[in-house]
Amino acid sequence: MKLYLKIIAPIFIFALVYSFLAIFFGPRGFFAVQQLKRQRDSLIQHVQLLSDMSEKLNIRIANLSSDPQTIAVYAHDLGYVHKGEGLIKLMNFSGTTEYTDDAGVLYLIEPPRFLPDAICKTIAISVGIIVILCEMIVSKKHAHSKEGY
Repeated sequence: MKLYLKIIAPIFIFALVYSFLAIFFGPRGFFAVQQLKRQRDSLIQHVQLLSDMSEKLNIRIANLSSDPQTIAVYAHDLGYVHKGEGLIKLMNFSGTTEYTDDAGVLYLIEPPRFLPDAICKTIAISVGIIVILCEMIVSKKHAHSKEGY
């Protein structure tokens, strides 16, 4: 094998392996981008859910601000009565209903998992060194087989 091929082959293999690892497993690689897209979709759904909850709360605020009948219903649920109304308290019974609104769930953003650039380079250099060693072994075997003739 010619000398320039012995030098170019490991460099080419290094570049090929490094490019493959960086494109697929690197910080901006295919798999990291897919993880970010999945998180983006989850965040969009989460924001839509929060927006729907906000709309429901705005409707309730508008009703409680302007509609006297709604205010009366909420007041009765809280135990308030009009003048002239009677109130009977039962033992061990709370007639008040608790209004609890769901404030949503905490959404934690996970950083994408990827191979750091240093590891990609280390793997590529290791493969390049293995190619150099294989070339040396093949050239020694080839040299020994020529001596035998």
